[in-house]
Amino acid sequence: MALILNDFGKLNVLVPRSLCSVSDEINLEVNQEGFSPVEISWEKGFISAIKSNPNGVKTNKILLPRFVEPHAHLDKSFSWTDYPNLKSNYKNALLVNLEEHDTRTSEKVITRAENSIELAIKNGYRAIRTHVDTYPSQDIGIWSGLFHLQEKYSKFLKLQFVALAPMEYWTTIEGEKLAQIIKKNDGIIGGVIVPPLNKKKFANLIRATLLLADKYQLEVDFHIDESSTEPGAGIKLLIKILNQLEIKVPITCSHLSSISLLRNGQINSLALEIAERGIKVVALPMTNFWLLNRNEINTPLERPIAPIKQLQNSLVDVSIGSDNVQDSWYPFGNFDPFYLMSLAMPMLQLNPWDRLSLSALFNAPARLLNMEWDGVIKEGCPADFIVIDAISWADIFKCDIQREVFVKGNLFEK
Repeated sequence: MALILNDFGKLNVLVPRSLCSVSDEINLEVNQEGFSPVEISWEKGFISAIKSNPNGVKTNKILLPRFVEPHAHLDKSFSWTDYPNLKSNYKNALLVNLEEHDTRTSEKVITRAENSIELAIKNGYRAIRTHVDTYPSQDIGIWSGLFHLQEKYSKFLKLQFVALAPMEYWTTIEGEKLAQIIKKNDGIIGGVIVPPLNKKKFANLIRATLLLADKYQLEVDFHIDESSTEPGAGIKLLIKILNQLEIKVPITCSHLSSISLLRNGQINSLALEIAERGIKVVALPMTNFWLLNRNEINTPLERPIAPIKQLQNSLVDVSIGSDNVQDSWYPFGNFDPFYLMSLAMPMLQLNPWDRLSLSALFNAPARLLNMEWDGVIKEGCPADFIVIDAISWADIFKCDIQREVFVKGNLFEK
C-alpha cells in the first residue's frame, strides 16, 4: 500500500454540481444528470483552483469525493464462510453471531479489520465508523490492537470505533472502565434497542447509558428499531427519556427501520421530534432488506427501512451506510462504496442527480464522523477524490468501473 507522490496536478472532469462549490463569478454549466464540466487543479494536497471547463474540452472522467462509511462491522467482516446464516433471518443471524463470539480471538478480529480497511481504502473510502461487538468475556486487549490500526492507517483513512455492548454492560464497573478507554481514543459507546421491549427495564438502561455518556462527554450510537414489529417503540422510548434528562449527548440512531411501518402522519411527527433533539440517523438498506420481515413462502410487500425522505424533509441529517459485509447478518458486499450506491439508490428510489440523495452518501456521513471536510469540492479542500472512467450515472452504477483514488493529491497504488 503506497502513494505515487505528486505535488500538483490538473484534470478536466465532470463533477456533480451539488457537490461542487465555486465563487459567484464562475458560471458552471449543468447537464441533465446534474454534472458540471470543470478543470480542477491541486497543489500540495489541496485543491488550488476550480474553473469552468475551458473551451468546452471533452472529458470522459467523473470526479467524486472519497466516501465516508457511517456504519460498518469490521470485527466480523468476511466471517460468513465459517459462520453462515443459511436461514437468512434476524433471529438466526443473532444466534450465529453469538457462536462467532465463542471462538473469537483478538488476532482474528484484528486480521479481519485490517483486511477490510485495506480493501476500503483501495475502493475509495476516507473514513469509517465501525461498531465492535463488546461483551464481558471478550479480551479487553482487543482494543489496543484496534487502536493500533487506527494509528497505522491514519495517513489514508480516519477510523472511528463504537463499542457495541448489551445495554446492561454500561451499568457495570467494567462498562464504565471501558467508557473511559473509549473516551481517550475518541470513540463512541453503543447498544441495541429492539423488540420485544420491556419498557421499564429499557427505560432504566437507556437512562443509565445516556448519563454515562454525559459523564465522560461521549457520543452514543444505538442500533434501534431494527425490526418489523412494534414500529418505533425504541425511538419513542428514547425520546421520552431525553425529555426527562437535562443533558446534551450527541446521539445517532442506526437502522430506525420499523418506523417506516407507521402511518405517514406519525412518521412526520416523529421525524420532527428527532430533528428537534439533533438526533442523526443512519439508514442501512442492505441488511434491513435482507433480514427483516422475511417470509419463506411469500415475497413480503413491506420492507422496513428508515424513511429517508420524510426524515430529510423534517431536517434530520440522514446518512446511508453499508452495515455488514459477508457475515451472519449479510452474506454479500466488499467494502466498495459503488456497490452500496448501485444497490441502495434503486432500492430507496433516490435519484443520484438530486442534492439530498448525494448528501446522504457524501455530506451527512462526513458530518456524522465530525470530519474537517464535508465532501463538497471547493478551493482549499483536500484533494481526496475518486476519478472514474464515466460520463453518466449509468456508467458509475456498472459493475466494472475503472477508478483512480487520490489521497491528498497523490495517486493511491493498490
